[in-house]
Amino acid sequence: MPLRMHRTITMGAGAPNQFPGRPIVIRGGTLIDGTGREPIKHAVVVVEGEKIKAVGTQGEVPVPPRSDVIDARRKTLLPGLIDGHGHLEDFVGEIYLHLGVTTCPDIQAMRDEYWSMAQRDGTNMGLIRGPRIWSAGRAIGAGPDMTATGGGRNARGTLSWVKTPEEAREAVRQKQQLGLDQLKIMDYLPMDAVKAACEEGRRFGLHATCHTYDVCASAEAGVSGVEHFWSVGFTSIADVNRRQKLVDDRYASRIDSEEMPYYYEPESFDRIIEVMVTNNVSWSPTVATWFRPLSPSAERFRKRELSILNQAKYLPTVVGGVTLGQYDRVKRFPADKLDRIKRGYEKIEDFIRRYVRAGGIIRAGSDPSHGMPGLLVHEEMTMLVEAGLTPMQAIQSATINVAKLFGKDKDFGTVQPGKTADIIAVDGDPLKDIWSTQNVKMVLLSGKLMDIRFSAAYKNPIPSPDPWRLIPSRIEVSPRSIPQGSKSTVVSVKPATGRVAPWHQVAFDGTLLATRFVNSTELQATVPPRAFKRAGLKWVTVVSPRESGGSSQPEYVIVSFKKK
Repeated sequence: MPLRMHRTITMGAGAPNQFPGRPIVIRGGTLIDGTGREPIKHAVVVVEGEKIKAVGTQGEVPVPPRSDVIDARRKTLLPGLIDGHGHLEDFVGEIYLHLGVTTCPDIQAMRDEYWSMAQRDGTNMGLIRGPRIWSAGRAIGAGPDMTATGGGRNARGTLSWVKTPEEAREAVRQKQQLGLDQLKIMDYLPMDAVKAACEEGRRFGLHATCHTYDVCASAEAGVSGVEHFWSVGFTSIADVNRRQKLVDDRYASRIDSEEMPYYYEPESFDRIIEVMVTNNVSWSPTVATWFRPLSPSAERFRKRELSILNQAKYLPTVVGGVTLGQYDRVKRFPADKLDRIKRGYEKIEDFIRRYVRAGGIIRAGSDPSHGMPGLLVHEEMTMLVEAGLTPMQAIQSATINVAKLFGKDKDFGTVQPGKTADIIAVDGDPLKDIWSTQNVKMVLLSGKLMDIRFSAAYKNPIPSPDPWRLIPSRIEVSPRSIPQGSKSTVVSVKPATGRVAPWHQVAFDGTLLATRFVNSTELQATVPPRAFKRAGLKWVTVVSPRESGGSSQPEYVIVSFKKK
């Protein structure tokens, strides 16, 4: 008896195949296949094993005998989504599946090869719930005696350190031998080393994407992609010294990331775009994680975020803090600063329009530094349409365009015969309202129907060894000496490396204190009088109790003897 989605498979829940090994036929929906062609109404998609066998219309494509038939009437079929800037974490699997993201290219710099490969193998075997993973492992970056980014990254040892072109080649060879899928290159790596890494990667079919402050030089060195809005923004600043000052101010937290685009120079945009398009370099702007509170769709975004937080009760509390906190963060900006941020974001939208109009390959991605993994893909697609792209271009930004970056477009990114059967069904018409892509009702991953519900208490069998968000590795504390017998005292804690966040807390001699987040460079906590009863050495740390652990290095405070 054929399976009918509206009868045998509960919409929004998914189910395992009742008859493994039998063909699956998805019939009756409207198919947007990801190629850019007009949608196919009353579509029929035949899947055999992991591959798509046939695509067409009812009456044109026969239904194989003894097939499991899924009734997709009144649904829109799309290719499984691919996160254009994925950050793999141990809790993201069910979020991705729930939202129709079937592939996570893990291009972050925060996880090493062995953990991400274990996650990749576990999901491939069906032992870890989640999407397909294309892993880069540790990013390739400048050596520790050279200028490098983000003290937190350096302290965590999350970069593959290189200095010379030959060391860059060797780092790539090691990744190939480990069986990794791609390369991530960090900023400040000398361009001769970037070029060597890209050349060596191409020998093995490993494509490189990068952080950079000189997109043109990186493109000519052979990268396949660049990440973040600031990559093109910094490059636009013609005065190299002025550019470097803005970079330094960002890392020193003297300027917020949202405000940086105000200082970009649009007169340089066309030159940058020409180099990117000529060298076939794709770009992931990652604007949703930072700027979605400015979107006309902000309320819809926030409502969906709350819905997922309410369903997935097992998520680390910090996920809600990070996601919802971005709206509060933007509200706290003074009016003049918020005006600069809005004007800067208009420059980013201008670059997006020019880049795509010139033939640039844009990718919608999560980059969940200030938002929810997976959902940010949908939010970014919506913001790309608000910036001036067509809904079809936005759909391609989260499907075929990402597959192209990693050289995997022969197998992924569109619904066509011979390709891997990653297919989702959504309620609504994304060509009329792109936000309907998040209203996922069915997910087929490599030809297997997935359960897209949230578990009561899902736990990854191989949890991450590190917390999701960075904790400053070293801190500075003031005052350093407090007299014995003092009353309640406010201590100020500032990061010597990295930044602090609203969910971080100060611990005084192992006791968590009520902590006030001043800004990304300061926490304040009140130490009660009982802590000063006896003279001695006390230890202060910054901890993140609402995620998977982590602590800064301790800094001491002396409780001095009471003078008589």
